[in-house]
Amino acid sequence: MPGIRRAAQALLVLAASAAAVLPRPETTIERLYGVAWYPAVQAAVTGASNHLPLAVFDAAIVCVVAVCVWWWARAVRALWRRRLWAPAGRAAAATLTLAAVLYLWFLAVWGLNYARPPVEQRLGLRPGAPAAADVTRLLDEAVASANAFHLDSRTVGFEPNRMYDDVARALHAVEARHGRPRPTVPGTPKPTLLASYFRMAGVDGLTAPAALETLLNPDLTAPERPFVLAHEWAHLSGYAPEADANFIAWLVTQEPGTSPRTAYSGWLFLVSEAARQVPAATRRASLAALAAGPRQDLADIATRMASRVDLVERVGWRVYDSYLRSQGVEEGVRSYSRVIELIVRARRAAETPSMPQ
Repeated sequence: MPGIRRAAQALLVLAASAAAVLPRPETTIERLYGVAWYPAVQAAVTGASNHLPLAVFDAAIVCVVAVCVWWWARAVRALWRRRLWAPAGRAAAATLTLAAVLYLWFLAVWGLNYARPPVEQRLGLRPGAPAAADVTRLLDEAVASANAFHLDSRTVGFEPNRMYDDVARALHAVEARHGRPRPTVPGTPKPTLLASYFRMAGVDGLTAPAALETLLNPDLTAPERPFVLAHEWAHLSGYAPEADANFIAWLVTQEPGTSPRTAYSGWLFLVSEAARQVPAATRRASLAALAAGPRQDLADIATRMASRVDLVERVGWRVYDSYLRSQGVEEGVRSYSRVIELIVRARRAAETPSMPQ
């Protein structure tokens, strides 16, 4: 039995190592994983985890940490008291095996989405970075639209279930238009033990890969929630890179028939994002037209973000940057801002009759 166990451990570690280094051809991954495998797995895994009141991801973290501490505590005790190295070797083998199992699970239920073609390729968008004038026009449009939708958005009371249904309907419409074989099963937002970390690191939400769950920062303001929810559900839909998820979330908030509150959330996001990508003088001129309501909402978001802890934020985002790069996202966390480019390119495509819509 020990021999069989060691052989199984070695096989798992070898499989995980091979999966990490072998090439991942986009076309094959899209056909076998993105179209055939992932939609069915997502529906089953998220559908099952939605029935649980607590986050499976939280339980997984606690269990993994507890088990590893137990293994290594025994190994250290044996080494300290009896100078035995064998328990340390077994702890190392068990830790490597557990890491291999978790990595293979991650790839199977979520991680291979990073190897799929980017959203611009799936939608047939022509390449080309936006000119400064394009971004300025987008910012001015976002300011005007935020002003217009702010009043309308206050006519609808904040009801989480109504907001969830609104975003889900819009997401399914976007998915159907872009050829997803089956609708995404939305993840019911759950409370999480990571809430304090979200606050300190400035994280809005997380799509947890253990059971494909949606975890949100509980301090999100009401105007932020529809867009952040759409962003996390875009991840569940298989759009792994952050810019791709932001772009799909933008399409969701602008889908015809969505509530004014959802549309306003998208425009308010775009005000902030586009403002970061124009010169300071242009930004001041454009934001001068922002009405008092949207201006107050942005101030409320800034107040929420004041709870960040500099060290936690820097370390957290540096780790996430390394994670994104390891998954093939070359720009790392800077890829978030590429949503402006994608929106401009999509609008160019919509204005060109020969381009797919």
